[in-house]
Amino acid sequence: MGKKLLVVKSSVNTPVDTVACFDIFWMCWKLMGISINSNKWYVTLYDIVVNIFVTIFYPIHLTVGLFLVPVLSDVFKNLAIIITDVACSTKHYLFRYKLSKIREIQRLLKELDDRVVAQDERDYFNKSIRSAVRRMMLIFCVSYAGDTLASALEVLAKKDRELMYPAWFPFDWSANRYTYYAAVIYQIVGVSLQITQNLAHDTFAPVSLCVMSGQVRLLAMRVSKVGYDESKTLAEHEEELNECIEDHKKLLRIFDLLQDVFWYTQLVQFSSVGLNICLTVVFLLQFADNIFAYLYYTAYFISMALELLPACYYGSKMQEEFQDLPYAIFKSNWIAQRKSFQQNLRIFTELSKKQLTPTAGGIINIHLTSFVATCKMAYSLYTVLMNMK
Repeated sequence: MGKKLLVVKSSVNTPVDTVACFDIFWMCWKLMGISINSNKWYVTLYDIVVNIFVTIFYPIHLTVGLFLVPVLSDVFKNLAIIITDVACSTKHYLFRYKLSKIREIQRLLKELDDRVVAQDERDYFNKSIRSAVRRMMLIFCVSYAGDTLASALEVLAKKDRELMYPAWFPFDWSANRYTYYAAVIYQIVGVSLQITQNLAHDTFAPVSLCVMSGQVRLLAMRVSKVGYDESKTLAEHEEELNECIEDHKKLLRIFDLLQDVFWYTQLVQFSSVGLNICLTVVFLLQFADNIFAYLYYTAYFISMALELLPACYYGSKMQEEFQDLPYAIFKSNWIAQRKSFQQNLRIFTELSKKQLTPTAGGIINIHLTSFVATCKMAYSLYTVLMNMK
């Protein structure tokens, strides 16, 4: 899985496969025991165990532990991870409910892939879409792996027996070394699985928006060449235009499906990231007391920013590609075509002028301006908290 995406160079005749860009997304779900083509009882049991002990109990044991810590630094430390875990579990079930629509998105993308036959279009896919997704996946994986490693090192660096995060357990974890090791191993495994969940959630939006913007550009490249092939008849040119119109309809359908998936998941994302950036900065500047704590919360801060920035960037890019589509339509050789062609072209142009901006909850645009606004909100909240001292 992911072989097509991770190969550095591709053959000139390699068919376009944007669905392969989502391989890591599905790999993460399979690690959680979901989307596996198997009816074996142990797969279902694994799914149930992960849901009970990680997706549900992990944020609960941290939340209850929040009320048991007497130190303010531990409150901030625990609150940051609680917000992340609650958001992660919430997004997990929201995405799980939308998996059928995600599969429909991929089916439509596959149909659009089959339309990419020209060499310049394949070159654009390999140099722009495929390479951008590969870089994005590398950044996400390195960031999240660094976050996991830093959290483990922070625990190992402690002299006394302390948990990774202040938390509640239904047993006395400090009674002996075996209960202590059991509690620490649970927290390390739990946070690793939650990071795996987050990797699936956080990569879907930027990857899908990157692929979507690329498919709009590929459509623009196809439609701008309509009417110039002198070996084709006027009827064949009109058929080419009609196929491009059908492609545009599929893109609009994909956009509607993405809006449905993003509606609540990205709203949770924006809310949790804004709060977490603020809390992470507070802890980093006020309470971090060793090099491992600095490393961990610096990695944590970077991973929080990365949860939003790529999605907002490609949301802006997708909007720009849709805005440029009418100009590509008029680059076609429409003057020499028959009247029915020109009528369809005018209708197509009017439909393509519709403003399309992905939103979270219908209130927050998935756009670079929203990323800047989120950072400003986090800084404002940080200033309020500092003035309350």
